[in-house]
Amino acid sequence: MSQAARVTSIDAVREMEAALATFRGEQTAALDELETEIRRAQEWIHHDRKQHWDHEAHRGMERVTEARIQLQQAMTAKRVADHEPSCQDEKKALARAKRRAELAEAKKEIVRHWQRTIDHAVNEYRAARTQLGSWLESEVPRGLATLGRLTETLESYVALDIPAALARPVQVSAAAAVAGAARPGAEQAAPAAAQPEGSKENTLDKSQMPNPKSQTISNDQGGQ
Repeated sequence: MSQAARVTSIDAVREMEAALATFRGEQTAALDELETEIRRAQEWIHHDRKQHWDHEAHRGMERVTEARIQLQQAMTAKRVADHEPSCQDEKKALARAKRRAELAEAKKEIVRHWQRTIDHAVNEYRAARTQLGSWLESEVPRGLATLGRLTETLESYVALDIPAALARPVQVSAAAAVAGAARPGAEQAAPAAAQPEGSKENTLDKSQMPNPKSQTISNDQGGQ
């Protein structure tokens, strides 16, 4: 059984095609921009922060060594007999150097933690992005091609030169019916639609009408 499509606007198909093309362009641009931001974040955590805190940890150990040397020198210089000098300033400097070195080591561990965390999240994202990217690169162009062919088909169909007799139902007017009845044998082929509605009730069946000849014969026989 054939089915018919009810198309009310070809412009709607064109708008759908344009919207899909715009969506593809925007999503592709967004993915490219996001990929740039991801590379920037990975560069920052893997290189910038790593180098910074590696340097700070190394510099912290150097400060601790320098502070210890200064403390030893101060204690030697200020020692009197068996009395050990306090050297509070040098001891405070050594304590500060140790805290800074410990902070740098803690930051290095934090950087390593976030390197692993970010890399794991990026790998999960890129796995999902691969599917979306493949859909944008293959399925969306296929859909755009389908919509384009659909638009061309509809435009070709609309442009067809359909005869007027096929474009709308045929209606028989009363004048056409009378003109057709004037032709020989047309009384048998005259369409019933030529008669006005309601006239069927007033039409008499000729087979039900009395025959004058038969009545005359009956009267003559009765007189005989």
